[in-house]
Amino acid sequence: MKKISVDSFVHYIECVEEISKGCQQVVFRGQGVEGNLLPGVARKKPSNNTKEEERKILDQLKLQGASLLNGAGDTDLDLLVLSQHYGLKTRLLDWTGNPLAALWFACTSVGHGDVYVYALEADNYLRKNVYASDPFSSSKTHAFQPRLNNARLVAQQGWFTLHRYSVKSRRFVPLERNPDVRKSLHEFHIPGSYKESLIVSLDRHGVSEKTLFPDINGLCLYLNRKFEMQS
Repeated sequence: MKKISVDSFVHYIECVEEISKGCQQVVFRGQGVEGNLLPGVARKKPSNNTKEEERKILDQLKLQGASLLNGAGDTDLDLLVLSQHYGLKTRLLDWTGNPLAALWFACTSVGHGDVYVYALEADNYLRKNVYASDPFSSSKTHAFQPRLNNARLVAQQGWFTLHRYSVKSRRFVPLERNPDVRKSLHEFHIPGSYKESLIVSLDRHGVSEKTLFPDINGLCLYLNRKFEMQS
């Protein structure tokens, strides 16, 4: 994994441009902690093989949520994407095709410390017909773009990585430690002291709460922050 220390908005853009040369698809993830690129279902205890438990949860979601799903979730992967959106812990990890969106998520994460953006050169992890396969039986990590069927996924240019339980390692392996994936990863380290100025630059370039969350909630969050920054 290549590590880059970012010292300005322009520097970040230049690095993204360099990484993207010769790569069909790069996806990005911004977060407030270093590493631990694991999906929600594996963060508490990555040594647990949760496949059967996850299947049972999806079965219960289909049964108990039938009147709420309104026909959504044609496949198990569709249902994983939908339930992830509403807070269910799954074997999916959120990414974005927009490097500025990832930088915004990193800089607005809770806390005052340093933050991180991860870039994955995804060409070798794309899978055709990913929706036709069983998401719990994958033999390797895959990256995929979900069906863009809600406004937030569209606005955030959502992508996901679909993770597997490694029988050999007897755990879910974080991407930064996965020998098949880490060679395609880049880590951007952003000092905490730069976050506020980067948020201002992002807003100037059209990336903010109101564009990433295109609803009344996003607008209210945006106005709250603007007022706080001006007072």
